[in-house]
Amino acid sequence: MPEITKSLNQSFPLWRYFFWDIPLWAIGWRSQHRWLRIQSALSKDAIMLKNSLQAFYADRKNPVDIDNAVKQALLIRTIRNSDAYACLGINKRNLYKNFSISGLEHLRSRLGQDRPVFLLTAHIGSFYTISIALAQLGIRINPVARTVDDSQYNPLPQQLFEHSNYWLTQIKMPGQYIYTNNTRRMDRRIVSACKENKILLVLLDLPRKFIPANRHPVQFLGKKSSFPIRLIDLGVKYNAIFLTLWSTIETKPDFSFKRRLTIDPVIQTTDRKKIIQSYADRLSSIAYQEPWQWLGSMIINQYNEETT
Repeated sequence: MPEITKSLNQSFPLWRYFFWDIPLWAIGWRSQHRWLRIQSALSKDAIMLKNSLQAFYADRKNPVDIDNAVKQALLIRTIRNSDAYACLGINKRNLYKNFSISGLEHLRSRLGQDRPVFLLTAHIGSFYTISIALAQLGIRINPVARTVDDSQYNPLPQQLFEHSNYWLTQIKMPGQYIYTNNTRRMDRRIVSACKENKILLVLLDLPRKFIPANRHPVQFLGKKSSFPIRLIDLGVKYNAIFLTLWSTIETKPDFSFKRRLTIDPVIQTTDRKKIIQSYADRLSSIAYQEPWQWLGSMIINQYNEETT
């Protein structure tokens, strides 16, 4: 209790954001006043994102409107976080009111082939709701998720929200989160899922700071970079089918929005290098077009390994 009291005094805007503003946002209580307060709570992240995008677009011929991109990114982040609560209301009847889904045939045509399926995605849009949306269509997904950082470097309200997010979204999923702390040892549950030909949702867009080992070089956003390769290797070992899937959010001036799921054609190769480069190319395309969708835009410099 003393720890919570201390945190409330030090981080009250974050507490209010995670456990008051975004639950109300989730049920439709959205207003300009609330939005301004949310922006204030996320002001440090806004500055970090602005600096990151300014550096990234400094030498590019077609820069984006940085200030607008920052506002869009904060809005999408708010929607994504509010989905921890909004997901409880997603069902078969209102699925297409809340989502537009394209490319579903690419996934459906590959089911029932006695092979595991790896859906490669990124920290884009409302990535927590992918498994919930597809569950309404009878498709059981098992997301591979990082364990919550419970260290002093992650603010207490953020920690509690992340735990709550996993718990609430799990309620709506027939599949199971497979948690990993990205240690050198492969989680046995991931191996078991491959042997049982399950569908895994994998987020590969983690920079070297988070996963320093077992990476493979790629060209990403026009620079030398790298992505984690261990899960790709595991999928190749078990003859997995690889597809990329992206969850983005289309926003409107009145704060209404719609989530979009886009499933790309199968990556037609068993070459680990080509699989991960194809993933990098597809993610680059989205990050260039809509940098506000991608959470990595805030730390975009960490993906540039040309000087390392």
